[in-house]
Amino acid sequence: MKTSINLVSKKRKPSAFRKRFFVVSIGFFSAIFVISVSLILYRLILQNQLAELESDEAKLISVVNQNPEKKVKYLTVRERLIEINNIMKRRKNINARISSVQSSLAEEVSITLIEGDETSVKLRVASENLLFVNNLLEQKINEYAAANNKIIKRIEMTSFNLNPTSLQYEVNFIIEFI
Repeated sequence: MKTSINLVSKKRKPSAFRKRFFVVSIGFFSAIFVISVSLILYRLILQNQLAELESDEAKLISVVNQNPEKKVKYLTVRERLIEINNIMKRRKNINARISSVQSSLAEEVSITLIEGDETSVKLRVASENLLFVNNLLEQKINEYAAANNKIIKRIEMTSFNLNPTSLQYEVNFIIEFI
């Protein structure tokens, strides 16, 4: 009876398509496995770093809470710095205005005083020679005013005198800007 019933079939050789499919399946599975393992390791590393950062944060918060005076000072200084920064952003550039005034003056005339704010610059110039002061009053001021008529509102001479100690002629101006 054994010989007549053959339950074992002949061994078939797998086809080339099945071999390729098997190799591709193994490769795909291996790639997914490697990517999964690397993502799991990356997540563990990030969790470790997060735990360290949280412990550092807790330590810093406890240090800050132990010194409430320093915390108040820090917050006050921080707020003041933010306000100063905001004011500096809104402020007009007075240095550019002063440098334009300086560049328009003759070399023989020296500047002895500069005071300024957002709208005006007070300027005192001095020279030993009256001819240079006259050139400044008659020519240089008019040239400067004509060249900068879009930003200058007015130029006013407030005083003219001879300094007895330095023997220099001094002229005081106020330049108002728009």
